[in-house]
Amino acid sequence: VDYSSAQSLEAALQGVHTVISCIWSYGPDFGISQLALLKAAKHAGVKRFVPSDWATDQYDSISGYAAKTTVWNAVKESGLEYTRFINGIWMNLWGLGTPHNEAEALSGYVGPPFLIDMKKRTALIPGDGSQKVVFTNMRDIGKFVAASLDLQHWDPDSRIVGDEKSYAEVVDLAESITTASFEKTYYPISQIKTVLAGNPDPEQLFFHQFMQLIVDGGLEFKANVNSKFPDINPISVEEYLTRYWKG
Repeated sequence: VDYSSAQSLEAALQGVHTVISCIWSYGPDFGISQLALLKAAKHAGVKRFVPSDWATDQYDSISGYAAKTTVWNAVKESGLEYTRFINGIWMNLWGLGTPHNEAEALSGYVGPPFLIDMKKRTALIPGDGSQKVVFTNMRDIGKFVAASLDLQHWDPDSRIVGDEKSYAEVVDLAESITTASFEKTYYPISQIKTVLAGNPDPEQLFFHQFMQLIVDGGLEFKANVNSKFPDINPISVEEYLTRYWKG
C-alpha cells in the first residue's frame, strides 16, 4: 500500500471494519503515515481504529513521541470508535541470540537489545533498578488484541500486563536461569539528566528519555484488559527467560 496515495489507501480499506495500525518509523513520517491511514479509514467507512502505540501513553516524556500526540488527538476527533493498546516493554527484546527457537522468541522484533543483552550477559540498569515495569510478550499482546475485537465497547485506553518486575529483578532471574553472572552497570538518574541537559543526538535523546520514564514509574500501570479474558494467561518474565535461555 502506498501511504502517500489517499486513493490507494481507501481502495485497500474498502469493506474493512477495524484498522489496527502497527506503523513504526522515526520522525515526521510516523505521524504523516498514520494520519493518512486514519483519513482513508474514515472515507472508506471503517468503524474502528487502533493507532500504533504498543508501549506507553506517556507521550510527553519522549520527544520522539510528539507525533503520537498529534495522531491520538486526531483519532479522538475522528468519529470512529477507537482504543490504543498500552503494554509496556516487549519481553521479545530478550530473544536476540537465544539458541532455542529465536524466531519464536523474537516474534517479529528486529531491533537491537534494550538495556539487557541476554547473549552477551550484560545489563544497563536505570536508576537503582527498583522501579516496577510492565513487560509483555508480543504473542500475548496479539491474543488480547484479537479477543478485544469481539468486545461490544472499547475503552479509550486498553492496558495489557504480561508481568511486572523491576529491572533488578529481571537481571536476578536471568542470572539464576542461565547460571551465569551478568556484567551489571547501574545508570543513576543524575547521570541520565546530565546527558539529557547536554543536547544529545536524537537516538541518545530517545534512549535516555526512555530510561528516565522507567525510573519515574511511567511504565508501571494496572491492566484493564486481562480480566476481560480470563482464559488468556500471558507468559511471565520468568517463564519467558526459562523457555528461551535455560540450558
